[in-house]
Amino acid sequence: MTPLLNIMRALADPTRLRITLLIRQLELSVSEVVQILGQSQPRVSRHIKILDEAGIAERRREGAWVFLRPGPMLAHPAIEPLFSLPGTEDSKPVLRDLARLEEVRSARTAMAAAWFDAHAAEWDRIRSLHIAEAEVESAMRTILEETPLGRVLDIGTGTGRMIELFAKGADRFVALDNSVEMLRLARAKLAGLPDAASVQAHTEIVLGDFNGLPVPDAGFDTILFHQVLHYAQHPERAIAEAARVLVPGGRLMVVDFASHDLEELRSVHAHARLGFSDESIARAFAAAGLVAGRTETLAGGTLAVKIWLGQRGQTASESPRLRPPLLRNVA
Repeated sequence: MTPLLNIMRALADPTRLRITLLIRQLELSVSEVVQILGQSQPRVSRHIKILDEAGIAERRREGAWVFLRPGPMLAHPAIEPLFSLPGTEDSKPVLRDLARLEEVRSARTAMAAAWFDAHAAEWDRIRSLHIAEAEVESAMRTILEETPLGRVLDIGTGTGRMIELFAKGADRFVALDNSVEMLRLARAKLAGLPDAASVQAHTEIVLGDFNGLPVPDAGFDTILFHQVLHYAQHPERAIAEAARVLVPGGRLMVVDFASHDLEELRSVHAHARLGFSDESIARAFAAAGLVAGRTETLAGGTLAVKIWLGQRGQTASESPRLRPPLLRNVA
């Protein structure tokens, strides 16, 4: 009875209910919750403590920031129906909160987009400051070339380095990014390849977002997240969306930093996550229906780079539901 009483008491307060409705939509920092609610930080922190103790919310410290995400009790089948009751999400305070939440979401996106546009020309150089890319690329080649690449999707292609490395050996190569400036640089890099004509014949450069890939289900054999997942507000969702477009038996490779506390990567370089642990990637893979495979650790410099490989099961429980192809090239 005690856990149930704690849950009911926690949700009975209007402010705590509003916080709960917000974190059901998006993982938020405490300062963002304060901004949305328009209340003092000490007051909001007291409410968060109660939600945390009831298992409704979960605090996650990352560097100097504390983030709030749904706790285990929010997934309980007895609790979930409460949030679909009439009037839960259409009161004036909640509607105002949701509007402010969209402002927070837009501000995050704008910050990342502005940084990309401002630094696009030096993106490769910035990457090289963290760890030797040659070592990472060699490890990637060793793992990926054990099996034919087939159809490849490079999510967050940036300046197109993965095109240089892997497009020639692919049957089809789709390089996707949400920055037009990045895609222009990738297109320039593609045009400068020694065998540009033959590579361009099966390579597409596409504008799109990893949260909603503009490609049909089960269309790719190999998917790459090369130093891009740390920009995702919801890495688990990005991995699940990538798994959607993998064929049975297809491979998903994540190349990113191990967990670290280098705060400037968030404050200066717009990283949403300060790296990932093996456990967090394993959970994301499992939730997306991927079997975790090889894991490589490449230490060197201030940060360590990790390579995680996941594979979709050979059989699917149901036939893929194809989405209409929405690919569009960017000149």
